[in-house]
Amino acid sequence: MVGELLPVTWGAFALAVGSGSLLFASAATRYAGNPAFQVKAVILLLAGLNMAAFHGGVFRRVQDWDEAQRTPVAARFAGAASLALWITLVAAGRFIGFTDIAGP
Repeated sequence: MVGELLPVTWGAFALAVGSGSLLFASAATRYAGNPAFQVKAVILLLAGLNMAAFHGGVFRRVQDWDEAQRTPVAARFAGAASLALWITLVAAGRFIGFTDIAGP
C-alpha cells in the first residue's frame, strides 16, 4: 500500500507548491512582505525537507518495524514534526489575510 500511496503524497506536495506559486505570482510584491506568508513559506520548505529526510532515511527500514517493540524514535519524531509543520502551515495560511497591511 505504501508503494501505491507514496507517489500520491509527493504529487500532492508538488501540487500544493505549484498552485501556491501561482497564487503568489498574482500579487508577489504584496505577499513577499507579509509576515504570515514568510512563515508559511519557511514551514513549507521545512515540511518538504522533513518528508525527504524521512523517506530517504528511517523509512528505508520500514520492513523491520513489524518485529520491533516500538517504532523507531526517528520515525516518531518525523511524524510529530510533520503534524506540527502542516498544522502551522495551515494556520499561517489563514493568517495571511489578517496580516495584509497593503489591503485588498
